[in-house]
Amino acid sequence: MFPPLLLSLIQQPDMAEAAGLVVGVVALAGLFNNTVECFEFVQLGRTFGKDFQTSQLKLDNARLRLSRWGKSLLLDEDVCNTTSLQGRFGSESTVKHAEGLLGKITELFADAEGVSNKYKNQTTPQDNSLVVYNPQKDLDPPIATLHEKMRQLAIKRQNRSGVRQKAKWALYQEKHFRRLIEDVTELVDSLVELFPAAQQVQRDLCDTEVSAIGENEGISLLKEIAAVQDKFLEQAITKKTDGADKSHHIVFSGNGNTGLQLGHNSGTMSGFMFGKGG
Repeated sequence: MFPPLLLSLIQQPDMAEAAGLVVGVVALAGLFNNTVECFEFVQLGRTFGKDFQTSQLKLDNARLRLSRWGKSLLLDEDVCNTTSLQGRFGSESTVKHAEGLLGKITELFADAEGVSNKYKNQTTPQDNSLVVYNPQKDLDPPIATLHEKMRQLAIKRQNRSGVRQKAKWALYQEKHFRRLIEDVTELVDSLVELFPAAQQVQRDLCDTEVSAIGENEGISLLKEIAAVQDKFLEQAITKKTDGADKSHHIVFSGNGNTGLQLGHNSGTMSGFMFGKGG
């Protein structure tokens, strides 16, 4: 004999499907939050040397992109009280697919942490290769500012209730870091492709991110990184930087020209004047 509530859902398949979707989205939101949080605990070892700054921005960008995906689906909000879940997420099976992809990302971090612990166990505590970077102290000022702005943008997109705090751990070998970033990028690609209707929202969020980052000496380095792992952000940076460098002009010639002349310029102007025709 089925319980009354379960029997009701069985007798009304539409309600059962809707209930399953809500449960799935709630689980997806929690997993999204914890997956974005994984990035917070990663440190980079001193063995990265001159590549540390680029590697740190790659990590920051991967986190920002994942947070943007979740924000575009409103996973940072109280999903129990949202409406039109079916229009946003499609079917329960699609949500399950997204859960699987997020689960693989968390597994990548767990595997990388395991490699880190194994490396530490094979060395002595005094080994210089175990020394790690501190982004707040060791990044050049423009890159440090960029790092913190990207970090804060990602944090604001998390529903942080119930997140389990854990100790930081380090990646000591660049080859392991490179593989981690490549695999995470590929999985986020799949998440983005899974919900095509949310892609325009992500493009709009990229414009917001670029505006929040503002003028920064590290933006060209971020653009190079985005060209490989975050096409939407690359396009937003290009739109912003190209628009800032362009000037527009109109040349009037001939006699008897009258009317209102309007112009816009970003940059230097010389060799012309507005006046009254002869």
